[in-house]
Amino acid sequence: MNFPLRSLLVALAAAGTLTACGTADKKADTATTQAAPAADAPVAETPTAPPAEAAPTATTADTATAATFDMSAVPVTSAELGSFPYLSPLKGYSVNTSNSEEYDFERAYMYDGKNLIPIEGKVSQRLIDNDSDAKKASELMIQRNYENLLKGLGAVKVHSGETPRTVIDKLGSDKAYKYGKWVLSPDHVTDTYVIRQKNKEVWVQVTPLGSDGNYALNVTERAAMPQQATILKADDLKKN
Repeated sequence: MNFPLRSLLVALAAAGTLTACGTADKKADTATTQAAPAADAPVAETPTAPPAEAAPTATTADTATAATFDMSAVPVTSAELGSFPYLSPLKGYSVNTSNSEEYDFERAYMYDGKNLIPIEGKVSQRLIDNDSDAKKASELMIQRNYENLLKGLGAVKVHSGETPRTVIDKLGSDKAYKYGKWVLSPDHVTDTYVIRQKNKEVWVQVTPLGSDGNYALNVTERAAMPQQATILKADDLKKN
C-alpha cells in the first residue's frame, strides 16, 4: 500500500512541475509576441504639406513682365533739347500727318531687350516720308544720324533690334500697334534711346522701314496726366 501511495505522490509532483513549466513558457511567448512589432502592421504616414506656391510677379495692366532697365544707371544731362517732340526729320524728309499721332497724355512701350517698359506722358508717333523729289537715305544713314544727335544730347542707347513675336503676342498685336505704331515689330530694327535730365525723362525710338527710305520716329516724355475734368458748379450750369 505504501509503494503505490509513494508512486502516486511522485506522479502528482511531476505533473505539477510540467504544468508550471508550460505556464511559464506560455507567458514568455505572450510577452515576446507583445514586445515585437507586427511585421505587416501598417505604418501611419505623416501628412506632407502641399508645396508653397510662388509669389505672384508684379505686373502692369498690359504686360506680364516687369521692366528690367535701370534708369538710375543713366547719367543726368543738362543739354538743351528744344521743344517737344525735340527731333526733326532728316533733310529731304517730312512728317506724314495722315499716319502720325501726338498726345498730351498717352502710353508708349519701350523694348529693352527683355521686357516691354510702359511709359506714360506726352507721346509723339511720327511716320517720316521721303519727299518725292529728294534722294532717299539708307537705313544706316537714318540710324547713324539719330545716334550721333542723341548721343550729343547725352542719350543712352537702351536696345537695338527687333521686338520678338512672343513679346508682342503677350501684349497683343492691337495694343502693340496702338501704343507703338511701327516701332514694336519683329520685322524691323528699332533703336531705343533714353535721355535723363534733372526734371525730364525722354525716350526715343527710331525704326527704318525698308527700301522706300521711310522711317518711324517716336518720342515719349514721361509726365503726369493733366487733370482737366472737374465737377459742374451751379454757375456753370446757368451759363450753359
